[in-house]
Amino acid sequence: MFRENPRNRRFFYILGSLSLAILLATFHGIVHYKFRPSKPANKYDKPTKKYDHLRPLREMFANASKVTYTGKRSDHEPTWQTKATPMFQLSDLQEVDNKVSVTLLVIVTTAPSRYQRREAIRATWWKKCDGIEVQCKFFTDGLQLSKEQERELSAEQKSHGDIEFQALESTRIFGLRYLYHIMWATAKFNFVYLLRVDDDYFVCLERLKAELSHRPTERLIWGSYHCSFRDLIYVDEAWILFTSDIIERFLSQDPRSILCHPHADQQIPVWINKLYNYNEGLVHFDDRRLHLYPPAKTVEKFNNLSRVCDSYVGVHGSSPEMMLNFGRLSGDEPKSSSSLKLTPLTETCHFPNVFNISKMGGPYKFELRPCLTNPRWTPKEEMWLGINSGGKMKT
Repeated sequence: MFRENPRNRRFFYILGSLSLAILLATFHGIVHYKFRPSKPANKYDKPTKKYDHLRPLREMFANASKVTYTGKRSDHEPTWQTKATPMFQLSDLQEVDNKVSVTLLVIVTTAPSRYQRREAIRATWWKKCDGIEVQCKFFTDGLQLSKEQERELSAEQKSHGDIEFQALESTRIFGLRYLYHIMWATAKFNFVYLLRVDDDYFVCLERLKAELSHRPTERLIWGSYHCSFRDLIYVDEAWILFTSDIIERFLSQDPRSILCHPHADQQIPVWINKLYNYNEGLVHFDDRRLHLYPPAKTVEKFNNLSRVCDSYVGVHGSSPEMMLNFGRLSGDEPKSSSSLKLTPLTETCHFPNVFNISKMGGPYKFELRPCLTNPRWTPKEEMWLGINSGGKMKT
């Protein structure tokens, strides 16, 4: 055909050349895209972490570990002196790349001297922290300790490996402690739920784990609510469980504007009021299966109560001896579906869900202060004993 029609031959020659040129150009483009990134990689570039904006708070806590609080020159100006390096490593708040994923992260707040309480927990419900679905950690204060306390805590940590040391001293600064806990938790873990609990709380952990699969995975606040006074409705900090989205919202605040209070359970509703519109879909689970008050050790029925987890999910105010007794026959296991009812606050509290911190009175009334200033409200105060020392409930 080409021989008989030179025009056709010339046409197909041009067409073939053009097709070959297109193929070569396409191949070159693919190779160029695949092997030459549009922006040269810089070995000094670091990926942005989720909580980079909290650096001022991390630095504040880090600096606190280098000094020790000694008193005050005024109501707002503490004095400090250089602090010797402790025998143990203070908890690192730096966010890691490879976070551990768990369903439930449990943080138990404990004073340095509460060894017997920690041992009772280790001998009972702590054994059900499997490290896979559930991770459990003690948090205690690592500053202003005696050398003897440092030696004892260092030995305890080496023996058990379950203690984190916060850059704080033992006084009434529960709001700062809570901030420290959630910063550490989000820096090291991807969790669905975070439970912060006191060291005299017996926790029915198997029952709790089984229930979590039936609970909301977002916007959940689970605890025991105070509902005795109008405009002072709030969840007690002795047991307070949040889903991770609420913790993330807490830490989304500008570090310069985050406010702290000596008591975390007053600080937290202030944060919620700031960050959430009224009734913005939060689930306030007021669980009456949590025994809060009076302390269990003062209640006769708890002295010889077997299978405590048939009736309760947690028992506050348990002495070490009572906790060990609970652990011998706790009945801690998944329960029937009839026990899974989620009781919202609207069913258990006859007042509207309002917290107005200005209405708080008595020894629990303090002003809010910027967390970034590492504030102290009660200089030289001894370790806070709380209601389970025989004191009164908050009003």
